[in-house]
Amino acid sequence: MSDGHDTALPEVHAADAADDRFLVRNPRQVRQLLRSLIDQRSLINAHIDGRDRSFPTALLELDEDEDFLLLDGSPQEASNRAAEQSDHLLCFAQLERVLVRFRLHDLQRVDNEGHVAFRAPLPDELVHLQRRELYRLETPITDSPQLLLPPGEARAEALSMRVVDISGGGLAVTVPTDCAIFSLQQRYRAQLSMPDGPDLPIELVVCNLLPQRLPNGTEVKRVGMRFDDLPRGGDSAIQRYIFRIDRQRKARRNGEL
Repeated sequence: MSDGHDTALPEVHAADAADDRFLVRNPRQVRQLLRSLIDQRSLINAHIDGRDRSFPTALLELDEDEDFLLLDGSPQEASNRAAEQSDHLLCFAQLERVLVRFRLHDLQRVDNEGHVAFRAPLPDELVHLQRRELYRLETPITDSPQLLLPPGEARAEALSMRVVDISGGGLAVTVPTDCAIFSLQQRYRAQLSMPDGPDLPIELVVCNLLPQRLPNGTEVKRVGMRFDDLPRGGDSAIQRYIFRIDRQRKARRNGEL
């Protein structure tokens, strides 16, 4: 979401990093998912020309008769100009905590009641990444793992963050919207501290950067990362934690705690 980054990302087709199980090409289903993004007012992170430079946006309208959609512009005019001149926007969003990814081509800048917007043809396909085989746990605030990034080129001190959700395949943290430490497809060495032990040296790859609004209205950036390397016993430690928290929640629901 930072306008200050313009780092080349690997060339990404909509189907990259996802197999055919998650690729949606049926026009009716594509429209349904786009309509859901509008109905749920989902925040979208639009990467200009598929690069690291991006801006937060949202779908405003869907014209099914002409197969066009209306995308909100950026409050930053520099981003609007860059989007207008771009070959495409690579868009990331979430529907009920499931990643949606699609490309928009042939953007046309328009005026939308005094605000900048972009008109674009509906995408031919999108990725709806329903990885249900990995149960993902939203962590409790008072009993969550911590992710520690050691000092590096972009930071003089170590950075500690609460893990907001975790699975056997990866985790997510939230950072301020102006945090520029994380970039798409970049790899990070870190330490994952589990509440019930142990501390795990891990490697993570950033898969998505999504704007998110907290219940109190604060806007943050959600950083979703997959595990690229886990030490021996790491997966078991994560699954034990997930099982413990899940068991405690079920016991509370049943009045046993």
